[in-house]
Amino acid sequence: MEEIFVDGAEREVKLEFEGKEIILRVRNLSWSEKNQILSQCFIYQPNGNVQFNFDKYMKDSLCKIIVNAPWGKTDHILLNRIKPEFGAKLEALVPKAFMEGATSDFFVKE
Repeated sequence: MEEIFVDGAEREVKLEFEGKEIILRVRNLSWSEKNQILSQCFIYQPNGNVQFNFDKYMKDSLCKIIVNAPWGKTDHILLNRIKPEFGAKLEALVPKAFMEGATSDFFVKE
């Protein structure tokens, strides 16, 4: 039954950026943690439209995933200041918000 549980162990990730190696300690998000973050990223508008805040999803996920980094604590303030090129490398650490090709009746308007 162990195969159904997320591996809570931290692992080391090395990112190459501008000729330097940046080492991070990261962990996996559980299914529930990912769903909790996703739930907080939907914006429900009075007219019935729903928007997804991708920026919040990325930042909230990275704050949970990155356990240790050379810059110290990973928070929204830090993530707002990083270069887009490095942000793209961090983005690769985050699980996709939605399965590709997946559809949901939730978003279908009649």
